[in-house]
Amino acid sequence: MRSNTLRPLIAAVALVTALCGAVTLAVFSGGETPAAAVTRWTVEVNEGGFNPRFCSIVRNDEVQFKNVGKVPIRIFHPEVGGSPPMFDETLEPGAISGAQSFTFGGNYVVQSEFGDEVTIYNPNTGPGTPGCSKEAPTPTPTPTGTATPTATPKPPKPANCWGIGGCAISVGLAADGQ
Repeated sequence: MRSNTLRPLIAAVALVTALCGAVTLAVFSGGETPAAAVTRWTVEVNEGGFNPRFCSIVRNDEVQFKNVGKVPIRIFHPEVGGSPPMFDETLEPGAISGAQSFTFGGNYVVQSEFGDEVTIYNPNTGPGTPGCSKEAPTPTPTPTGTATPTATPKPPKPANCWGIGGCAISVGLAADGQ
């Protein structure tokens, strides 16, 4: 049979192919797994609350908190059932907290001692770009003088009305022929 004589040749080709693959991996791989890009977001906090109040991040991103106020502020992640908080820091004015890494999904709420909170949503699976960017301040209304009345528009003309001066109303009678 002819298949018996090809078995050693096929085995030799398979062995050479496996050795070439192993040599290629050893020579050309760096030996390290590529690191995923990690973004570090900063959430500001002061006596008036957090800025921004909502962050949408992706897995492995990090969030840190910066006190931009004038007094020390305690920030923490409240736990249910009386357990101690997983994250609890008091930040002096100008201080930055340690970075919190988010390798899990869901909502993560951080509160301040003043009752304000920020929600960090992970992972971002919706449309758009993830972001934890600072919100614009709410503009204060500009004081104005006395209110000025607006012009009242003219009422629309009835259908089939022509002319400049308006339309006269006429009475029409219907008859059934009797």
